[in-house]
Amino acid sequence: MTPQEKIIQERVNQSRKFLRSNCFNQSIRDLWKDIKEDSKYDLL
Repeated sequence: MTPQEKIIQERVNQSRKFLRSNCFNQSIRDLWKDIKEDSKYDLL
């Protein structure tokens, strides 16, 4: 792993921790569900 890759990996880990701590994932998942539900009707 190059130094640059290590930095990127570290940043990714930090942002994952941050997002998890804010329950961000959950809200995105819910939002996505809603969007998919809505789009079902758009396709009809």
